[in-house]
Amino acid sequence: MVVDTAYYDLLGVAPDAKAIEIKKAYRKKSIQEHPDKNPNDPSATERFQAISQAYQVLSKNELRAKYDKFGKEEAIPKEGFEDAAEQFSMIFGGDAFSSYIGELTLLKNLQKTGELSAEDEQDEANEKAKSEEEKADLDDSNRAAETLKKLHISESSEKAQENATESAPEKPKKKTKLEAFEEEQKIEKERSIEELSKLLSDRLSILTESDYNAACKESFAKKFEEEANMLKMESFGLDILHTIGYVYCDKGQIFLKSQHVWGFGGVFQSIKAKSGVVMDTLKTVSAALDAQNTMQELEKLKAVAESNEILRDDKGQEIAKPTQEELAQLEQLLMGKVLSAAWHGSKFEIMSTLRSVCDKVLEDNQTDKRTLIRRAEALVILGKVFKKALRSKVEQEEAQIFEELVADATKKKSRHK
Repeated sequence: MVVDTAYYDLLGVAPDAKAIEIKKAYRKKSIQEHPDKNPNDPSATERFQAISQAYQVLSKNELRAKYDKFGKEEAIPKEGFEDAAEQFSMIFGGDAFSSYIGELTLLKNLQKTGELSAEDEQDEANEKAKSEEEKADLDDSNRAAETLKKLHISESSEKAQENATESAPEKPKKKTKLEAFEEEQKIEKERSIEELSKLLSDRLSILTESDYNAACKESFAKKFEEEANMLKMESFGLDILHTIGYVYCDKGQIFLKSQHVWGFGGVFQSIKAKSGVVMDTLKTVSAALDAQNTMQELEKLKAVAESNEILRDDKGQEIAKPTQEELAQLEQLLMGKVLSAAWHGSKFEIMSTLRSVCDKVLEDNQTDKRTLIRRAEALVILGKVFKKALRSKVEQEEAQIFEELVADATKKKSRHK
């Protein structure tokens, strides 16, 4: 018997729900109530935050037990509640992949960038108004100076004023809040890549600093097969594993082929990798536009459904308005497309980070060539292990709701082509 069911009600689960049910319910609800999906609903952010808090309590055994027994007041995390956007950004692998890809900041920074851009626009408007006031004051001063000049009183003062104006240094342009934020993010990214490079070097050293024979290579592969089997069950875990594996194999092979005579193989592989970057960029933009178009279509249909006007076609025939069921189906489709766009954007960020990390590990001037070659070989072995990771039929059935939504959206998109 629980004293309060509010958190369970928010997620739409029973008080005796299992951890996996709570996790799935949170992910589904957080997508439905995400502010980006409800741009015209001012209460969406509040609901999104409430859902996040409910999950932060119910997902931890100790806090859930306190909540069941004493209610909300006794079930507050020691460090306080995490921001809902931070919690939501963990849908792509969560903390499980942090030592490989670091923190994914794309979703979080998009919102922050929008806020700062709006603040900069407001600051610019305020600065313009202030400048116009100062200009008006200056015009008054000039008129006064002109009057004094006519009276032959202020010739020396006027000369001094002219000299002061000529020697006054031009004020340096002040950084906007957005520019300062982007600079901070760049520094933070460089720090993150430095840390991830150290972690990858340590991970590869398990093999590179061993006897480096067939048995050691097999043992190295086995170790990371076990890790891959755990990571693949994270949200989007299989996709992330395959993405890491692809970049590791690609970067390792480019380095190894560049060591051959003339290095033509490495050049060809590098060109191939760059063309892949272009394709990833196009897929990211395409997914975002697809989600945006579906959102606009949904908003139009909702407006039509809520209107009291009779709809007619070009011939004047009455057209049936969209039903609630049709709107719900489109909302489900939109949910998948929004998530698909978020995944493509996050995948692009992951690949960009991994490429920088691999470059740093394989182009280390402080390390001898023999060790660098071993690192590249170990990187390819690790990449192949991750690329081969698969889910069994039972494991696939347990796949998170997000992946099912993306798959559903992709299938429907293909049928509409």
